[in-house]
Amino acid sequence: MTASADNTSDHRWLMQYNIVNLVNQCRRLIRAEFDDSLSLTDPRLREKLAHYAGRTRSQGLQRLYGEIRLALIQLEGEDTLVTPEAATPIRRYRGQPIDAGNQATQTDTGDKPHRAGKTLMYRGRAVAQR
Repeated sequence: MTASADNTSDHRWLMQYNIVNLVNQCRRLIRAEFDDSLSLTDPRLREKLAHYAGRTRSQGLQRLYGEIRLALIQLEGEDTLVTPEAATPIRRYRGQPIDAGNQATQTDTGDKPHRAGKTLMYRGRAVAQR
């Protein structure tokens, strides 16, 4: 899609009278609670509505936002849930990454890692060499 097509599809949802009515009610509640005036022409209006609906204590605003979401699902179809791949966390010991697979093989075989020529540091000074 081109940039102009994105803008057209983004504002198509505001052409529905029932959705605009709900959005205007939400805007009034947001202005009363958060003292922020939302504009219908703002390209990030949907994001801001979701943000304030998540932060509000008003059940009315939460209910209205839920109705907007249902109307958008009926208009545009269901949202595709984008979840990033769950990366395996890197295990660290004293700030250094450790390899879990390498550690398991060393434990199984009973081998100790070889540290020839390693200088031991204490408070920034070399104290011994192994």
